[in-house]
Amino acid sequence: MEKDRHVDLRVQKTTEAIKETYCEMVLEMDADRITVKELTDRARIHRKTFYLHYSCIEALAEDVIGDLANSYFGRIDAIDPGMPIDETNRVFFEFMEGGREGELLRRLVLVPSYRAFSNKLFAATLQHNRARHNPYAALPPERQAIVNVFLTQSTQDMYLRWVEDGRLIPMDEMIELSTALLARGAAQFRDDAYQGL
Repeated sequence: MEKDRHVDLRVQKTTEAIKETYCEMVLEMDADRITVKELTDRARIHRKTFYLHYSCIEALAEDVIGDLANSYFGRIDAIDPGMPIDETNRVFFEFMEGGREGELLRRLVLVPSYRAFSNKLFAATLQHNRARHNPYAALPPERQAIVNVFLTQSTQDMYLRWVEDGRLIPMDEMIELSTALLARGAAQFRDDAYQGL
């Protein structure tokens, strides 16, 4: 029994070392430059050890994305089950801007070679959010899909634009602006309707 626990702990530590090394590499290089050889050299493990844990780099990436998604789920599940858009949007911005996880997510969103990974992550979070609460359930599935694409892509694109512009708008104001756009569209900001933010 003690031996099994020791083996399990060793497997867990190796998996954590592989993931940590992968995350460091994500922060330093484009996705197509990350190889098993480079990763195993950095992690100081044998290639066979890597393949005991993962079949390929893509499988490792999926595991890391799953960890990020689970962390996000923990935060999103702390808000009201009705998932008001202002609270959901705030969780997104604060998660993207916070700590090591946020740093990884920013790379996934901002660096083109990782965009496929961020799309998978956002698809998983959307599925999680809609399973928790779907305010568009009355719509036919094809219309729900369009609404969901609008919400997720718009959120990512507004975040991306904000970061690329150097975060000139304070984060609380950016959350307020992006929430208003998501909730009511751009019509409210037309010259004949604009009251200022």
